Amino acid sequence: MRTKWNKDGDVPNEKGYSHFPGNINTLVFRLPEYVENLQKTQGVIPEFVNPKYADAEKNVFKAPTRLECMMQDYPWLLNSNG
Repeated sequence: MRTKWNKDGDVPNEKGYSHFPGNINTLVFRLPEYVENLQKTQGVIPEFVNPKYADAEKNVFKAPTRLECMMQDYPWLLNSNG
């Protein structure tokens, strides 16, 4: 941010707020159902690979690729009572 936007970093705007407001994602679990799912799935949630490429031909990775899972997938693991 200092090299591309402002040498002082994230400075407040005229109203005192950041030009780059953050986002807070909150995920809440009910513990009994969470424990039940951990036992049922052995802690395994479906994963996917989300590569970031550095070139249009998709021959070079921009960064190392990793396995990811989405918190939005968790409800699919719940039983119909949850």
